[in-house]
Amino acid sequence: MTDDYKILLLDSNSLINRAFHALPPLTLNDGTYTNAIYGYLNMLGKVLSEEKPTHVCAVFDAKAKTFRHQMAASYKATRKPMPEELAMQVPILQELLRKMGIKVLLKEGFEADDILGTLAKKFDHPTIIVSGDRDCLQLVSDTTTVFHTKKGLSEVVKYTPERLLEEGFTPEQIIEFKGLAGDSSDNISGCPGVGEKTAKELLFSYGSIDNIYANLESIKGKLKDKLQQNKDAVDLSKALATINVEVPLECTLDDLKYSYSLSEEAMEMFRYLQFKPALLEKFSKEPLKNISVSAVSTKAKTASEPKINIEKNGDEKESEKTYKRKKIETALRQINDLSDLEQAVKSFTEVKPVVLDINKDKAILGQSDQFYSVEISHDLLGVGFNGEDVISILKPLFSARYKKIIFDAKRTMHSLREYDETLSMPYDDILIMAYLNNNTKVIKNEAQLVDDYGFDSESPYCAFEEVFGVLVDKLKEKQLNDLYHEIELPLVEVLFDMENNGFTVDKNILSVLNAKFTEEIDALINEIYMMAGEQFNINSTKQLATILFTNLGLKPTKKTKTGYSVDADTLEELDHPIITAILRYRELTKLKSTYIDGMKQVIDPTSGKVHTCFNQCITTTGRLSSTEPNLQNIPVRKSDGREIRKMFVPSPGCILVTADYSQIELRLLAHFSEEPNLVEEYMKDGDVHALTASKIFNVPLELVTKEMRSSAKAVNFGIIYGISVFGLAKNAKVSRFVAKNFIEQYFETYKKVKEYMDENVRLATKQGYLRSMCGRIRYFPELSAGTKFNIRAFGERAAMNMPLQGSASDIIKIAMIKVYNALKDNHMKAKLILQVHDELIVDTPIEEEAEVKKILKECMESAATLRVPLRVNVGSGENWYEAK
Repeated sequence: MTDDYKILLLDSNSLINRAFHALPPLTLNDGTYTNAIYGYLNMLGKVLSEEKPTHVCAVFDAKAKTFRHQMAASYKATRKPMPEELAMQVPILQELLRKMGIKVLLKEGFEADDILGTLAKKFDHPTIIVSGDRDCLQLVSDTTTVFHTKKGLSEVVKYTPERLLEEGFTPEQIIEFKGLAGDSSDNISGCPGVGEKTAKELLFSYGSIDNIYANLESIKGKLKDKLQQNKDAVDLSKALATINVEVPLECTLDDLKYSYSLSEEAMEMFRYLQFKPALLEKFSKEPLKNISVSAVSTKAKTASEPKINIEKNGDEKESEKTYKRKKIETALRQINDLSDLEQAVKSFTEVKPVVLDINKDKAILGQSDQFYSVEISHDLLGVGFNGEDVISILKPLFSARYKKIIFDAKRTMHSLREYDETLSMPYDDILIMAYLNNNTKVIKNEAQLVDDYGFDSESPYCAFEEVFGVLVDKLKEKQLNDLYHEIELPLVEVLFDMENNGFTVDKNILSVLNAKFTEEIDALINEIYMMAGEQFNINSTKQLATILFTNLGLKPTKKTKTGYSVDADTLEELDHPIITAILRYRELTKLKSTYIDGMKQVIDPTSGKVHTCFNQCITTTGRLSSTEPNLQNIPVRKSDGREIRKMFVPSPGCILVTADYSQIELRLLAHFSEEPNLVEEYMKDGDVHALTASKIFNVPLELVTKEMRSSAKAVNFGIIYGISVFGLAKNAKVSRFVAKNFIEQYFETYKKVKEYMDENVRLATKQGYLRSMCGRIRYFPELSAGTKFNIRAFGERAAMNMPLQGSASDIIKIAMIKVYNALKDNHMKAKLILQVHDELIVDTPIEEEAEVKKILKECMESAATLRVPLRVNVGSGENWYEAK
């Protein structure tokens, strides 16, 4: 035996199946699935890197029936066929492996296990078998180790004879065990009535099936009868479970040699499949050069782009185009003399865009193959140049003379503001461009963006021009230019101004609320301790479960991996006074920690304001999000949450003016569905909730009660989000039977709403995406999830609602731009300071209140033209609570 050899054998059907179910859907533009291939290759690359085998073979099952089917026609008869989304990936993987120089083996009449066993026996060298099938454990020997993948592809147990013995088995007993206990996945019966535990005990006592039957008289009771009556079934099950290690194979050891190098054919196929360079490098000893791929990321959580107005396999051409692009070899040159910085700026032409980024400690600029980095110092001891000197030299680039490519224009604007400089158009924000091109992925930094688009990420700024070119083509191809140029890009300046303006916080009110919440929390803690009969950590899931289910004897309703659940839904099903106190305690402590203690940390000590950050490139619906602090999630349904809004006040001499859309998503539903009942009611400015109540309760409109209207409101808004019967029952506080009847009555009344939502799901399933009214795209990889019911159900609910949420996002953004420009054009002192979903807040000098209200109403109601009128509610007050 030559110890320099190490053989790697891959149970490929088992592994690709695990990869498919471990990773979310991932497809090419022509609809070809690649998630299983991607997961398989990642696993293979990891094993190659860690184990460094000299010989590799990928073994597959053939489609034809095997000798086991001749032994038992029922063999594997209950197994579901391979999902189509997985089946299409198998031949692609086989072709790719062959091009990578990896031997692919399959043989009609035999299973992959048989080929694996034959190869392991045939070549007397150290061998690793990688499989997710425990059947392969019978192949463990002094020379063969089985790597058994347990959880997805990440958790692997390495079985040697010693490791297998720790579980109570020898390799031979794996076969015996299956002969007794059977295998439901393969439809092998074993001995009826003998489960895994009994089978293991029998083998521990007697060693083998032959010995069990030789000592049958020593076995008592029903077990003896079962074994005696099912001897033939046990023998057949054992035969079916036994791997054939003498398959006739025309395969030599040299056929399995692996060279750790990739042919051009293999690299071209990697590019076609849109896998990143980092994945290719796992299969080569030498660094791979000149590798580029197209724009679709292959990370597990990233969904691919469906085909949009492009011919089949259109991205093959895009991949080739990107690959032939010149390699990005330019590196950032460090500026060590301000005269060099001046010369660099003077060398830039106004014909081509300039790459620009300014942050606190560094300025980066470049054009064509000249890219520069200059350090900025903030004190005499720091490395770099005085910031004011650097910004002064760069000032021409901020003007309208130069086109600019920037990763995050708002971030650069904030950096320039420290030097009283502004950034003038024209500029392009490639972070926003990339977000519009694929909003299923959050881009965290410049290197990630460049890497996602197939360029070297070591000097990401040097690839910005190339990435920009790709994104320009993508936005044009997907008809996203208007959305980008007319909404998202102009919005940058609006958000920048809002962040600078900030929102004043009344610290006195904050202190009053802090004292109020603290007092009630302390009282609740004492009350909970008294009812529990002891002190404990209320925030500890384990300790709380012990109190509730052991000490107090309440009946648990849901179990988790770590014990009994004590989440809110579970607690609400329990009947005990302590539950009310615990839920109230949780509610108040969350409010206090998030909006009292948390707010203290982010108030500007000089201005007394908080300056939230609006995230423009996060959500799949196009909505803005707010962080540091998050002012969009302050709870308003309960009085305590609304109280929080009292601490947000106007600037001195000002009043807060608020305006929010009335039922914008329901109006959009009427617009898109053309449901005549809804359209008619909105055209006459009627009460849609009362109308719905009249229909589902079958009473005249004038007899609709407040409670009926409240239930109907829950139905109206619930339908928009594809609510379930269970969810509606909870929201409307009715039984599931009543909730089911509500939904049925709703769709009976508003038939075109049901047709519209069903059509959304059908279209999203067919083409993989839907658009908002302004062309915003959302992809739905969830609708290609095969048998994954929960994922698919989520995708269907999202598809029902996407055009509504996406269009509402478009409309509020248009309104923000219109309001911002109107205030500026009219030279008003009023400032737009916050957007919360469908609401805008303006910090308004008292003398401008009437004009600002007029501007808000006009700008917001004219932001879109629908089949029904947009309506806006306007208010004002001395704090946010009063103004709403």
